[in-house]
Amino acid sequence: MAEDGSLSFITSARDYYRRLLEAVRAARHRVRVQMYALENDIEGRSFRDALMERARAGLRVELMYDSIGSLNTPQVFFDELAAAGAEVREYHPVNPRAAWPRLSLARLFRRNHRKLVIIDARVYFLGGMNIGERFLDWADIMLHGDDPAVATELERAFDRVWSPRRDPLLARWRARRRRAPEPEVEVLDFRPRFQNYPVKRAYLAAIKRARHRVWIAQAYFIPRRKLLKALARAARRGVDVRLIVPNESDVRVADLASWPALSRLAKAGVTVMRYHGAMMHAKFAVVDSAWATAGGANLDSMSLYWNLELNLALRHPRHVQKLAAIFNEYEMRSRAVTAAEAAARPLSQRLLSRLLYAYSWIL
Repeated sequence: MAEDGSLSFITSARDYYRRLLEAVRAARHRVRVQMYALENDIEGRSFRDALMERARAGLRVELMYDSIGSLNTPQVFFDELAAAGAEVREYHPVNPRAAWPRLSLARLFRRNHRKLVIIDARVYFLGGMNIGERFLDWADIMLHGDDPAVATELERAFDRVWSPRRDPLLARWRARRRRAPEPEVEVLDFRPRFQNYPVKRAYLAAIKRARHRVWIAQAYFIPRRKLLKALARAARRGVDVRLIVPNESDVRVADLASWPALSRLAKAGVTVMRYHGAMMHAKFAVVDSAWATAGGANLDSMSLYWNLELNLALRHPRHVQKLAAIFNEYEMRSRAVTAAEAAARPLSQRLLSRLLYAYSWIL
């Protein structure tokens, strides 16, 4: 775990779960949670029980879980939490009975992929870690902050999903006017319903202005044309572009679909590495010495065009350096992939990868 003032970078799930439970048990007013995968095991039940205790103590507890992310978690798990007094909501149910009459293909694809906890409008946890035993050994990152200003922005993002409504144009304009032009910690709130792609825009802008380095670690890396071009052009103009992806992720189809992009980038001079050992589930980037981002958004079509996501953009040099140090640690467990090695893969695998990449808008 690396710490810098009010912002910590947690790289161990065991440490995250411990600190999360401590923070929930210390809550005095409100606990708000949006969690993609919350599993019915010792870690998931410990978290749920802590929420139940706070709800019984009279605090307002709000939990939104994703229907697909928590598909294997029995309904009784959430019913017991609701019976304790918490407000529990399922995001875009896949059960036709629960989804009717708003059942649609678009709603089925659009998932709440966030891993967000806000406590007392001050303390927050945000990143890539879900809650469950099977995630204990994954390589991942959570951002832990104690900052009312950032927590307020995260609460606004929470409310836009919890109680969706259209803000008047004047109110949105005033909110933008009040916001600092380039805060040290900026919330990137992604809601595809409004054709609003802040994570993609942030990555593209940072890559295009990069002068020294672009270091990216991605659990599921299946970018579309614009991001690929930006990375290739950065490498060709002399920027140190490095990319780390899992050697084997928990989604085999995504691994296969990523190969056309990896091959193209390797040919363009990008250093492509595959992380060995534990499943690498982190999603972060470091650009030069003045910008970085971390959170739950992958560089694939589901995260960039479909899912609800949250990232933080970080502009303080110390925050950027902390993430750069974590990237260096990942490099020590990674092996480089050359363009020749990518081209030497069996023809059947290359053809299958191209086919999957062509349909990666649904991966």
